[in-house]
Amino acid sequence: MFSVLFGLAGVAVIPAAVIAAEFYDVTTLLESAVSIAPAFVLSLTAIILGRRGRRQADRTLGRTRGRSVAAAGRVLGYVGLYLAVTATISVATYYVLREFAA
Repeated sequence: MFSVLFGLAGVAVIPAAVIAAEFYDVTTLLESAVSIAPAFVLSLTAIILGRRGRRQADRTLGRTRGRSVAAAGRVLGYVGLYLAVTATISVATYYVLREFAA
């Protein structure tokens, strides 16, 4: 159950920061890159909790439900991790291009 919550949070952090940067004048789009670190940590936590939940369900021979919830948490964790890595690459590329253009 917690793996799904952490996975959803990991997936939602980066788009929420980008939307906040677009609609509010407080931060810029480049400053919203600060959300990459929490997305990475939340996604890794979702993957770890999903693996732990799957092992617990396997250990009890299915008496404790939650194998599919653990799998969903792991998938969301991997999606969040993919988003964090992709955002890191794109921000690094943007920064390098901006530095060489100046």
